[in-house]
Amino acid sequence: MRALAALLCALICVAPCAAQAQGKDESSRRERQNTVADIAIGVGHGIGFLPLYVAQDQGLFDKHARAAGLRGKVVLRRFSNAAPMRQALARGEIAAAAYGLTPFLLARDANRRTPKELVAVAGLTTLPLVLLTARPNVKALSDLGPADKIAVPMLTAPQVTYLRMRTNPSFGGRERLRGQLVVLPHQDALEKLVTGSGIAAYFSSPPFTQIALQDPKVHAVDSSDAIMGGKTSFLVLASPASVVAAHPRLPAVLAKAIDEASGLIRKDPRRAATIWLKREPSDTLDARMVEGVLRDLKDDFGSGVFGIEATAGHLSRDNRLKEGVTSWKDVVAPAIAAGQGS
Repeated sequence: MRALAALLCALICVAPCAAQAQGKDESSRRERQNTVADIAIGVGHGIGFLPLYVAQDQGLFDKHARAAGLRGKVVLRRFSNAAPMRQALARGEIAAAAYGLTPFLLARDANRRTPKELVAVAGLTTLPLVLLTARPNVKALSDLGPADKIAVPMLTAPQVTYLRMRTNPSFGGRERLRGQLVVLPHQDALEKLVTGSGIAAYFSSPPFTQIALQDPKVHAVDSSDAIMGGKTSFLVLASPASVVAAHPRLPAVLAKAIDEASGLIRKDPRRAATIWLKREPSDTLDARMVEGVLRDLKDDFGSGVFGIEATAGHLSRDNRLKEGVTSWKDVVAPAIAAGQGS
């Protein structure tokens, strides 16, 4: 009898404890469900990322996410260069990463019809890239001799694509071009160009273009706008199709935040310059100089995606794409396809 009483007592004591534990588990489960992970956007370094910096500084991501009912906080995650950023995207650690047009189209082509197929979810900037020289006799790329070196920031940079598009048999072909390219950081290339030390030309990007052109010896030889026949996206944000499916409102949120930030850059370049220097302090540039650069580039920021069809056409003719691109709208999210592009 005493054993039965002890058993009943144990059951009476255990039942509330079990119920209490079950309640705690259920509460924890609900808490996990209500916890929404951050939506991380990969960024690198350079003035091309300014719309994202302004959007975060001014709370524009939060503003448009709330208006769209997007669950999750959009945050920026900095990477030292493109390779680790794209690896993080492939591992699902970030929702979107910055790409130049050629790497974007090649990566998309490699993953067609899979959840990893890339979709452009927003443009960032159409910063013009300019081929510069300090040699008065050089008026075109063809004026450079076989021994003349051309500085580019990376062999995978868009500058290299534009140079390939300009080469022809009279120039000496792509083999000659490969032998002329030298990889240099922008600051080093700028110094060597101005001093005439080791390079004949430098394919620049802002703000280094504007700095270089302050020297009376330096002049423009060619540009991305001239080669492409119009403005071309320098950077676009891209996400795997699986991310767009999981966050269908994300492209519209990014586009609206970027466009509002771009409006602030146009209207208040001094304020935008201060925001950029806060994110990327410079020993070379002060707020006044950056403001001057932004006034020169006032129409080169926004969510539109430009130059897709021309770039894809070049890559197809070069046999670098397995499948061509008929329309730029085929490679962007629907919210972006409704805007401007080419």
